[in-house]
Amino acid sequence: MIKKATLLLLLVFIISCSQNDNTNTFEISGQFNHTISGCDNTNNNNNNNEINCVEFIEFIDETSATILINGNDIIEIVNYEINNNEIDIITSSGVNICSFLIQNDTTLKRIGSDDIWIKK
Repeated sequence: MIKKATLLLLLVFIISCSQNDNTNTFEISGQFNHTISGCDNTNNNNNNNEINCVEFIEFIDETSATILINGNDIIEIVNYEINNNEIDIITSSGVNICSFLIQNDTTLKRIGSDDIWIKK
């Protein structure tokens, strides 16, 4: 009887233990904006009013987002991956076009340019 009770307690202990495999993930959602410094698309001498002075990324779900970067006027649908508080933005052809470091739930820092993107 003691062996059965010990075995049962051991079994309950093993079942109650679990691993948290999501220790390096961070859930991100919503839209983050960055205003390009020195950008002026309202100047009358500027013949290219299609330049966007505000870049943004909007996270749609756990793997896809829309992004408007580098003053372009075309919004791209991209995939993203989060690894160790870093977000890699990947095109449908598999090219990593940029990456962000997650500062907190309202702030991203673009890797390479160090631009700060704020949640809208």
